[in-house]
Order: sequence, then structure tokens, then C-alpha cells
Amino acid sequence: MSLQKEIFKKGNKGTALLEQTLIEEQEDVDDSGKVIEEEAKKSNIRSFSTLKKYAPDGSNYENYEILDQILVYIFRVYDIQGKSANNSSPLFVLHHGAGYSALTFALAALHIKNLTNGESTIFAYDCRGHGKTKTSDDLNLSLGQLSQDLVDVLKAAFGNDVITNREIFLVGHSMGGCVVADVMSRKLISSATCMAVIDVVEGSAMEALSGMLNFCRNRPSEFKTLEDAILWSKKSGSIRNIESARISIPCLLTEQETHTNIKKYTWRTDLAATQPHWEGWFSGLSEKFLSSNAAKLLILAGTDRLDKPLTIAQMQGKYQLMVLPEAGHMVQEDIPERTASALVDFWKRNEKLILPVKKPFINDK
Repeated sequence: MSLQKEIFKKGNKGTALLEQTLIEEQEDVDDSGKVIEEEAKKSNIRSFSTLKKYAPDGSNYENYEILDQILVYIFRVYDIQGKSANNSSPLFVLHHGAGYSALTFALAALHIKNLTNGESTIFAYDCRGHGKTKTSDDLNLSLGQLSQDLVDVLKAAFGNDVITNREIFLVGHSMGGCVVADVMSRKLISSATCMAVIDVVEGSAMEALSGMLNFCRNRPSEFKTLEDAILWSKKSGSIRNIESARISIPCLLTEQETHTNIKKYTWRTDLAATQPHWEGWFSGLSEKFLSSNAAKLLILAGTDRLDKPLTIAQMQGKYQLMVLPEAGHMVQEDIPERTASALVDFWKRNEKLILPVKKPFINDK
């Protein structure tokens, strides 16, 4: 069975699955609220769980209509459909980094929608081994597999001709930046006119690999509540925007019960288990990025992240560099409006120019 046929469960059954998922997720939010109240009554100690400021933002997320949620057989997809008819609007495709999910772009996607007056289509998905996506081989996070997944998911969602006929803007954060650069360098999506890579550079990434295992070991392996996890993300500085963390963090965790029937939350993605793929993600990234024929944007949280090839190429005007020092590594979450504005402005400067058809002159005389 082809991936395109596997991904979407069509008909009424697919609709029922969608509705069931939305209901179940709403019930999870309601149960979480009850836990907060019960724990607050049982103890006078000010625990993380009693801080409503850090409550998961599932209900508000639905009210925001940041992304319309679609349940698919393998990949969890989120999208905002543009108002333009005949697929004439640009398609922003957003790929998250390792350990995160599509909801890392939730607030940025809302701003992109507003900045384009609802004309653009915005598409994001949880890649294999992440978020709500389930595949038969979740540990196969090789760059080649992730790149092929991107192509296959787009075809399944929009039709086979999307990669040749639709104006596409590929955006990738961290590991996702490696994926979009690989796709573009291999010319897997010929209709992509723009590419943006967010806070990943080959040189600094390769140097940081030695410390990645320490990061994996030092971060908490489990949390008592979702509120604890959200607060940790804020206090650790991994996500500086609490509004975004309340949306994105819950999707990164899975709920489990101990032998004493006590709930706990563990990471959905075991980052340490992805170690065999780390070098493959980042090796050759600069060359892939620079070799693409698409208009190129590199968004960084600091200039110290630039390596030599990118520094030289930037001085030669081969791509546009934007530095946002007020953000951390999670640029699109820390400052979603600035990120969206940078992406939309870049697209407007590089969008395809569609000239009117010149009608032949007819002399009636």
C-alpha cells in the first residue's frame, strides 16, 4: 500500500476519528484542571501544579483556531487553508526540530495567517517519532527518511502535483532546517521558491554534538503534571514565551501510570536514542543550504552561530541573514510575531511575479 493511501483514512470513519480525538483532548484538559484544584485543596504548599499561569492551553488553542486539526492514519497534520481559490495562494510548510512537534509553530502560524490576510495556506506536521504521529519505524530518523516523509506527506495532503505546481515556502527549525535544506539540494520539491532555516548552522551544530548527551541526561526525565513541564520549560530557558509553551509542551509528553496508579508524564521522543542520526542531520548542511536555487533566509538567535562558509556566503549576498538576539534557540516560540513577520516579508520580496496575459492587438478598421 502506498504512503499516500495509508496516510489518510477517508470517509465518515475518518471524520469520526477526528471528532473523537478532539473530544478526548478536551477531556484531558478538563481532567488536568480538576487535578490542580484537588492538589491545591490537599496541601498548603505552593507546588508547581497550583500555578494556573502554567496550565496547558489546550482550550485556548482551539479557540484561537491557530491551526485546524486533522487526524491522519500515520502523521498528525495541522493546517490553515488560505482563502485563495485554485491553490493560487502560497503554501508555507513548517518542519519542527528534534524533540519538538508541529505545535512549536502554532503562534507563528497564526501571525502568518494575519499578515497575509488569510490568503496563504500554512501546513505543519509532527514528523515520525514525534508528537501524535505514529509509524511502524519511529526510530528511523535518518535525514533521507525524514526528507522523503516531507515529500510524501505533502503529496498525500495536496496531491502529487503539489511538489511541481504549487508555490511553496519551506521553513525548518534546527533538525527541520536540515530536512528542508536536504530536500531542496536534492530537488525533491521543484516548486519551492523560498527556503528558511531557523537557528541551525553546520559548524556550531557539529561542535555542540559532544554536549548533547549531557543535555539529554540533565533534563528531567519525567514530570508529575503538565504544569510542572511547562514551568520547567520557562525556568530552564528552553522556551521563553509562556503562551507558546502552554500550547507546545503538552504534545511533547505522554501520560503514564505507575504501579501505584499515580500519573506521570515522560518525553514522547527519546532524544538520546536519536544519537546515531545526529551527525547525519548536520553534516554538509551549509553546502546544501547554499546550493539551493530557491531564495534563502537564515534566521539566527546570535551571530556567534555562523560558521566560515556561511559568513563568506553572506558577505557575497548569497542569502539573507536575520539575527534576533532577543530570542533563544526556540526562535519561533520566543518571538512568534517577529518570526512570522520575517518569513512573510521575505516571501513577498521573492514571490513569483505573475504577469497578465498579453492580448493580441486586433485592428477592426
